Amino acid sequence: MGLGDESGPYPALREPVRPLSPEVRTGIAASAGIAVGQAFVIDRRRQPTPRRHLLPEEITAELVRLDEAVALADMQLERLKRKLKESDESDSSVILEAHQLILRDEHLLGPTRRRIRDEKLNVEWALRKTVAEIQQRFDAIDLPYFRERKSDVAFVGEQVLRNLLDASGGNVWQPPLGAVVVAHDLSPADTVHLHRHQIAAIITDAGGRTSHTSILAQAFGIPAVVGLEDITEAVGAGDLLIVDGNRGEVMLCPSQSTIDDYKQQARTEHADIAKLLAERDVPAETTDGVRIRLLANIELPDEVPLALEYGAEGIGLYRTEFLFLDRDDFPKEEEHFMHARGVLRRVAPYEATFRTFDLGVDKVAPFLHRIAGAHPQGSEAEPNPALGLRSLRLCLKEPSFFKAQLRGLLRASVAGTMRIMFPMVSGVEELSEAIAILDQCRRELQKEGIAFADNIPIGVMIEMPSAVMVADHLAQLVDFFSIGTNDLIQYSLALDRLNEHVGYLYQPLHPAVLRMVKHTVDAAHAAGRRVGMCGELAGEPLLTVVLLGLGLDDLSMNAASLPRVRRLLRQLSASQARTLAEEVLKLPSAVQIESVVRQRLAGMLGEDPAWAGLLHPGRRTAKSSPA
Repeated sequence: MGLGDESGPYPALREPVRPLSPEVRTGIAASAGIAVGQAFVIDRRRQPTPRRHLLPEEITAELVRLDEAVALADMQLERLKRKLKESDESDSSVILEAHQLILRDEHLLGPTRRRIRDEKLNVEWALRKTVAEIQQRFDAIDLPYFRERKSDVAFVGEQVLRNLLDASGGNVWQPPLGAVVVAHDLSPADTVHLHRHQIAAIITDAGGRTSHTSILAQAFGIPAVVGLEDITEAVGAGDLLIVDGNRGEVMLCPSQSTIDDYKQQARTEHADIAKLLAERDVPAETTDGVRIRLLANIELPDEVPLALEYGAEGIGLYRTEFLFLDRDDFPKEEEHFMHARGVLRRVAPYEATFRTFDLGVDKVAPFLHRIAGAHPQGSEAEPNPALGLRSLRLCLKEPSFFKAQLRGLLRASVAGTMRIMFPMVSGVEELSEAIAILDQCRRELQKEGIAFADNIPIGVMIEMPSAVMVADHLAQLVDFFSIGTNDLIQYSLALDRLNEHVGYLYQPLHPAVLRMVKHTVDAAHAAGRRVGMCGELAGEPLLTVVLLGLGLDDLSMNAASLPRVRRLLRQLSASQARTLAEEVLKLPSAVQIESVVRQRLAGMLGEDPAWAGLLHPGRRTAKSSPA
């Protein structure tokens, strides 16, 4: 979007408001795409906070003011949620519901009331201090997801403060067509509002890859770079900007030659994407007739529309834990039911695979402190949480917590086609216990007269070497396998994938990893079971030919990778891929395997310029994000 070209749908660029020297800022690539446009700066400076100490007789009135402002904020969020559900836009109601939960949370309201009563602070001052205290706690957690959640608390606090100060709680920004929005951070409602004005791109000081701004920018196809730290201080209204959401770069006041170059890149990118999307309904079938099913990985229901737009044939991995990572209490059965039903309705007639909670290591929820042995942070943290109480182990330790999710999923199953998948299964005993709890939930619902779908396919993620070695036994108990390569690589090569010091050892093409994939596929097929792969490795074009040769039936990946993988599969021969797989399985190192794969791919694809970057010998395979 936002080429700023008179020949296209975007307005021509004006002269910048003020001249600046060309400068490049690097942040986090949050949403792919290239945009050229003029800055529309959103100044969300904090409103002055009145500060005074109360007289004893004023305390009750201040407490009433707090309750009234909170109730009004709740009504405002509810109205916005209804509007979004009624519109044709991507449904952001889940995120707004999270804001409503924060609004009612005693961790916000309790300390604020205590400050009013005990410290005799006026309500605005008390609320500001409470919000700052909560944000400091999030900062202390050394995980990007939680550091980013502090912005949600800030948005909720600002909404209540605006109500207390009789300020407008609505969005009044009217950016011009094709503008680049520059802000410290944006709420979900802000992002939806700005999208409707056909902005070209978003850049922010704050945020990360899992922030709501990033997720919604991806869902709306808006190029975005976040985590730029002080971009709002460096950019003025009307400044000319280039936003490269592919590389995470922002160019301030670029030269005309640079503008022309990026405009051409953007046109080429748009044309390529248009061609790829025109093929989204074409099956991913090789030149010799082998059909691979392409699925999408999602974390929030908002992502379903984009996945379908990019040609997903269903959801191969729905990471159910992401909806609840900022919760201090156990998610309720009704919440699981509502969220799962929403996904099934959106993805119909395709199926959706719901992975049960995979919590621990890089995905820690505050409510874990309620489970003995699961310490999310602080001095009680496990020395090696990757080997501790996480994922399915944690669910089995807390059956009531696990049953709430399973019952919610079963109840939602009547709304579409569902699969349920258990993560981090080490062997038959764990799997049998999980299936027994699932069967217990079925019996309870049946006794209560609550409907659920019959014959829901049950699967496991193959993520441990132990699961690989007993895959033949596991296959007798389930309907499908999905290989989670990120953890499989981590446990097989004895490395912490979150540790930057050993990141160089993360080798998807390591011969041990490929042999385990092959062993798993053979065990599944011997039992008549489908086997797929989820995680971003499934979307790596360099690995596509290898995975095809190893016999995978399904590949599940981020939505943006689907069009290229589909195009590549349609240019490959499955028989040649099998021959290649047999060859590389005999090689001793990842470096040799990668070299051979590139050579063989060059022979299969010829001189097609679309794959020049893939075949270039200097390019290494990209590391994936956690599955």
